[in-house]
Amino acid sequence: MQGRGSNFISAELRVLSNNKKQNIRLRVGEKIELVELSRKLLQYLYHDEKEAHFMDPESFDQSSCSVEVLGNYQYYIQPGEELEVRITEGGDDIVSADTPTFAVTTIESMSKSPGRDPGKLAGIAENGREIKGIAKHVEAGTKIEIKVENEEYVTRV
Repeated sequence: MQGRGSNFISAELRVLSNNKKQNIRLRVGEKIELVELSRKLLQYLYHDEKEAHFMDPESFDQSSCSVEVLGNYQYYIQPGEELEVRITEGGDDIVSADTPTFAVTTIESMSKSPGRDPGKLAGIAENGREIKGIAKHVEAGTKIEIKVENEEYVTRV
């Protein structure tokens, strides 16, 4: 006896060519191509509007990836910094990078008006990014630690 309808599996996959997530439905038994990934320690060189460029410190080979792979860390990474990345086996396509959860930056200026929390202020970091949730006692020129994901103040350094 057969049941009604077909069996499906829903999955969220990342498209390697553009780093976008895509939701798909697969029929049971349908085959998909698996991509083997390897880990590699690469040195960050620079980034432009669309791509971040890295170098293998052993072979001096260069690779690049979309700046979206770095997320908000693209604004805080420094040239010469090493990151562990995942690349396609047999290729040089960087598909992900292990970026730090926290980063250190210097506050250039503070806003006059508080945000949602009256005990906190917003400020502008040395890279021009807005940092939220800064304690009132922090002054311009202070080095601070931020949470990269949401660019919020953690503590003074």
